Amino acid sequence: MTRATTDAPAAVDAGAPGTATAPMGAAAPERAAAPEPAAAPLADVDTVLLDLDGCLWFGEALAEGAAELVDALRASGRRVGFLTNTSNSRAVRVAAKLRRLGIAAETSDVVMPVEVLAEHPRLRDRPRVWFLGPEAVRQMIGELTPLAERPEDAELLLLARDTAMTYHDLADALHALLCCGAMLALNVDPRVPVEGGRMLPGTGAIAAALSYASGIEPEIVGKPSSGFFETALRRFGGTADRAVIVGDTLDSDIAGGAGAGLRTVLVGVPVPSTRRPEPVPDHRVADLAGVWALFGGERSEAVG
Repeated sequence: MTRATTDAPAAVDAGAPGTATAPMGAAAPERAAAPEPAAAPLADVDTVLLDLDGCLWFGEALAEGAAELVDALRASGRRVGFLTNTSNSRAVRVAAKLRRLGIAAETSDVVMPVEVLAEHPRLRDRPRVWFLGPEAVRQMIGELTPLAERPEDAELLLLARDTAMTYHDLADALHALLCCGAMLALNVDPRVPVEGGRMLPGTGAIAAALSYASGIEPEIVGKPSSGFFETALRRFGGTADRAVIVGDTLDSDIAGGAGAGLRTVLVGVPVPSTRRPEPVPDHRVADLAGVWALFGGERSEAVG
């Protein structure tokens, strides 16, 4: 980067006509101090929570600058955690995917809804659950609370994104919901961004179908639940006033982070919000290099 330079003023002949000279012995006038450079907006942040889908990666493709951003944040001494609404996997697999794509990560670096489910009030009394979701997650649910053998035996319907779901599965879930009257969703993200700019239906799309058919709204485990952000801060030893969430979704990342008292950064062009008024991020950036600029690093292109 080329730095701007200021030419030194040309010397002035003390006796040249048309120039003012200070009387001999008089003190030279003091020069005004140069203004202090503005501090980077996130310079005081010590805990950074990064969203994954649509922010650090798109399906199996790492976002440009993702590994460099994580490395730079860690090198600056900040705590970095990955806060994801992924509902069809486990933290150990998500951490393995991060490593495979080039970002060092331990299982404990990843916070996701299924991993904090045991702390949700709905699970406190270990209700019989009818689970609509992938088999890998079903096994973990069974370790937390009994699984109902029939939809009509359910005391709670629990939802996760299941790419192998059939119409029969959806019908059983509706029957369970009408019998028990309570639905808990690991998240309500309407869609999931993947490679090539495509979108897949998210858990929120499944929850919306069941809500429309039953008139029952879901409770949420993951983002934008304030409890989810509070769990993440406890995990990483951070406080809300010195933490930031970086993500691509207004209704989960930005609304949830603001509700929990964190600062918020929106990356790229978001999915349109369904909230009114629409959540407003503290900062908008075009890319992950723009995120690093907010911490005082080299800037690519930041917006707002």
